[in-house]
Amino acid sequence: MPRTSASIVYKTLKDRILSGTLAAGDHIREEELATDLGCSRTPVREAIRQLEAEGLLELSPHKGAYVTSWTDEDIAQIYQMRLLLEGRASKLAASKIKEFHLEKLCVLAEEMERASKGTRPDRFSLITDLNNAFHGIVHEASGETMLISTLKGIIQVSMVRNTFSLYSKEQLSRSMNHHRELITALSHQDPEWAEAVMHCHIRSARWVTKPRS
Repeated sequence: MPRTSASIVYKTLKDRILSGTLAAGDHIREEELATDLGCSRTPVREAIRQLEAEGLLELSPHKGAYVTSWTDEDIAQIYQMRLLLEGRASKLAASKIKEFHLEKLCVLAEEMERASKGTRPDRFSLITDLNNAFHGIVHEASGETMLISTLKGIIQVSMVRNTFSLYSKEQLSRSMNHHRELITALSHQDPEWAEAVMHCHIRSARWVTKPRS
């Protein structure tokens, strides 16, 4: 049997967390996961350590790993940080973005729209990956290394509570439209417009997971 590398275990486990297949507080049993993926426990342990460093898993002495449980206040703070930082990234990107960035964004937007209208069982995980890549390109286009690094961790945390499976058909369509409008704002090199669209996009995403009083 081919060896399952730690990177494959990491990607599989991370996808399960971000898609909601593994919920907050779920216990990660090394032996069960190793059997499921056809590997030894060594790559499983390596993947768990990496995900702990990213804040997606917590290690409890003598008990093992658990999916991190984020409070509503934690998530609210994360979204406030995203508003500030992703708004800034979009604003900076509008004056620096290159044609190849815009081309990549268009391709990703098309793929997300196609996936959102499909019926494949893994479509929400696929949309999550494409969405992260889309935001990553906007961050990259900002040209600010520290901003890019900080946002990478923040977005992962927010996605734990913001799986696309929670979106209604209308909410998903609105999210796709935001992507298209952001591309337009960036292509027109309009910093204020790009920032405003990103703010609207993030506030809309927050509303999906915000607890109802």
